[in-house]
Amino acid sequence: MRQRLFGKPGMVSALSLGGGGLGQVWGATTREDCVATVREAIDSGVNLLDLAPSYGNGEAESVIGAGFCGKLPDNVRVTTKCRVGDTAPAQVYGLLSESLTASLRV
Repeated sequence: MRQRLFGKPGMVSALSLGGGGLGQVWGATTREDCVATVREAIDSGVNLLDLAPSYGNGEAESVIGAGFCGKLPDNVRVTTKCRVGDTAPAQVYGLLSESLTASLRV
């Protein structure tokens, strides 16, 4: 798998695994299939997981937690997103901090 420099996180795979399918955004699947997909991707050299709390109301993040018993392999990196919408600028930091903390709990 080709690697690319991704700023402070360092080298990551040129391909990432998107969390939409893991969160069943594209249709129903089983938790077991989702966990198997994540493990296969990691075993194949993908080490960047693209998640968001909105993917299945947190299901995508829960799949990652379940797949690795709450501890990511050292070389795996995760990106996430947060809907800011019409949040007042002074409240953006708090919203982001709250969202990231919630994602880490999963």
